[in-house]
Amino acid sequence: MVSKLTFKNDKPKKRKHEKAGEDDDLDKGYKSKKNAAPERQEAQLDHEDEEEGWVNAKTKDDLNGPCMIIVNDAPPICMSSDGSGKIYSTVIKSYDPSNVQQVFVLGNIVQSEKYTLKSYLGKYFTISKYGICEATSEAIGPEQELSIERKETGEGWVIASTWDKYLCVSPKDVRCDSEAAGFQETLMIRVQAKFRKRPAKTLDESQRKIHTKELEEKVGRPLDYDTIKMLKKAYKDGRLNEAILDVKEKMKTDHRC
Repeated sequence: MVSKLTFKNDKPKKRKHEKAGEDDDLDKGYKSKKNAAPERQEAQLDHEDEEEGWVNAKTKDDLNGPCMIIVNDAPPICMSSDGSGKIYSTVIKSYDPSNVQQVFVLGNIVQSEKYTLKSYLGKYFTISKYGICEATSEAIGPEQELSIERKETGEGWVIASTWDKYLCVSPKDVRCDSEAAGFQETLMIRVQAKFRKRPAKTLDESQRKIHTKELEEKVGRPLDYDTIKMLKKAYKDGRLNEAILDVKEKMKTDHRC
């Protein structure tokens, strides 16, 4: 028997601080952070910037794992599935799921640009030739293959069947027989932040450390401690090339003497 999909809210509740002694604690935290090693400070900032919980998918790299399919109406409408595999629409009060029936699992078909959706019971989202939607299939075939594209104008995504018809989530039902992508075919896809693929961070040239060996290779000879220290400072200030020219010129002068 396929186990039900479970999920939890990733936004932890913050404990309220008592007023007494709060200013002292904040002051201690500030001093501690100020005196921390640069690497630790950077790690703390990275952690603070991380998104948690459910977020909007912005690129195709985000289309992975648990998701919600929403039409951003007033009030917003969410695509859901029940225990029998019926697909239906429901009004939601929050952009985070309130029950597992509102959650589907996005997957990418290997060596393909197509996607699949699974219900919380592990059944594949299926679209018939006539646009009828259900989640009852155990396997992947043409009826389970989906095209998901960012809409050319404005925000949102469109989901199309193998018959090039668009998925429509309306207050009455969910169908996939629309010929054009209008308002109810423009979908917000919400995903869990922890499953998103984050771009690799690249260090600015001034943040990269330069080693003594690299400096000596640039100058063309072994260097003493004071010269190495001066060149490393020049590197951090963005004037390494100028400093190396000065060192080489000084070496020429000393050699003549």
